[in-house]
Amino acid sequence: MMTLAAAITFVERISGGAVDKASRELFRHALECLGNPQAKIPTFHVAGTNGKGAVSMMLTNGILATGHTVGTYMSPFVYDVRERWLINGKPVSASDFVLATDKVMRVVLDIEQGKPSVSTFEIKTLDAFVLFDMLDVDYVVLEVGIGGLLDATNVIPAPVAAIITSISFDHVDLLGPTIEDIAFQKAGIIKPETGLVVCGDGNPSVQTVVQTCATDSIVPVVFPSPVTGKSLALPGDHQRMNAAVALAALEHQFSSLTDSITDAVVATTLPGRFEIKLVHGRTVIFDGAHNQAAAKGLASAISERCGPEKVVLIVAHSGNHDSSGFGKELLAVTQHVIVTCTPFRPQEPAAAAAFYESMNKSVVIVPDPDAAIRQALELYDKDTAIVICGSFYLASSFKKLEQDN
Repeated sequence: MMTLAAAITFVERISGGAVDKASRELFRHALECLGNPQAKIPTFHVAGTNGKGAVSMMLTNGILATGHTVGTYMSPFVYDVRERWLINGKPVSASDFVLATDKVMRVVLDIEQGKPSVSTFEIKTLDAFVLFDMLDVDYVVLEVGIGGLLDATNVIPAPVAAIITSISFDHVDLLGPTIEDIAFQKAGIIKPETGLVVCGDGNPSVQTVVQTCATDSIVPVVFPSPVTGKSLALPGDHQRMNAAVALAALEHQFSSLTDSITDAVVATTLPGRFEIKLVHGRTVIFDGAHNQAAAKGLASAISERCGPEKVVLIVAHSGNHDSSGFGKELLAVTQHVIVTCTPFRPQEPAAAAAFYESMNKSVVIVPDPDAAIRQALELYDKDTAIVICGSFYLASSFKKLEQDN
């Protein structure tokens, strides 16, 4: 039997080719060799640009409140790779993870014949299906990786609910240049005999695409209104819509909403989503928001939770994310910005710094994120909240604060 380290190495491996028709055929062949576990358990399928993680966790907690067991497949992980596969809301045990990965590895290596071509995400998805079947959960909550129509998760039969959260411009190179193109890809998870489509995006162009896809598949669709009159553990107006989406799907599947289901949904928290630590009496917040729409939600959460407190942002971006579009949404909640770098695929900090300076913000560049946090703790007084954002890759620096505390 493989070790935990070997299992992690395998699921994180980089395949030798692109995700294309050939790799998808190998992926489906692997599923057949594993007994088609993706077809055995009723599934809530969740697509969208932002809010997928929050809605998936809300669904998970709501299902648990009904007394059923649930397996949840999510991305990205924040602190531990096993956060991708949750069993009853908790990361899968090391022993179960190793057992499932060993089964997947044997099949994948056999069909690849020495030429790695099943993608990293496809391997993780195989692990999810095998794990949930192996542990015989009652329900699965399945978060899409990118898009929906061509995503590895879309090999499941018709789900009990196809859920589409908010949609915005992200991965346009893969999903298309217009919001309608992106919405069509997300709505690709809708299949004939799907129990219900729930859409949490208020954009009429998005709603038209989703409605058309649902109608073509003869599936009912609802566009819920944000939850009101409840205090949510996750702050921000966007989370009220996420809660409404989760509750609509749960009500459809379980016929009614008990107080225990509603309470479980509104009490949901999630690693890396407005996560708060007190460090020597200082409020430090980490949020993995990394695109403009997510930044708008973060600004709403900051306004709701920080109130009159002063705020300093520690911001970093990776890859080709739009630092200026992200920053525009946060201008109203801070006068002070520290621009740093992510530990993986870092974006040059000068561009982001120049944007904030052009908006008359106080800006410094501290390339090392650990040093940036230390500087914020030293320079700003105790009534200033420190908000770390722009990339999930900053999570490791936030985690270190537990040791410092």
